[in-house]
Amino acid sequence: MLDRKKDELGNVGTTESEWINLTKIERRLIRAYRLLNEQEQLQLRRMSQVLATNPKGPVSS
Repeated sequence: MLDRKKDELGNVGTTESEWINLTKIERRLIRAYRLLNEQEQLQLRRMSQVLATNPKGPVSS
């Protein structure tokens, strides 16, 4: 996700300045996303891609 950044040691984390620019709902969504397991994250990404490319069309499974 955009909220994560690798440091020089390869650790993934967030920088303080990135969090300051986010709204309260954006921070809550990021935290909720991180609580999902890998399969749920994949399904959410697929769904968001479909909605982003065709927001008014039917969603097929």
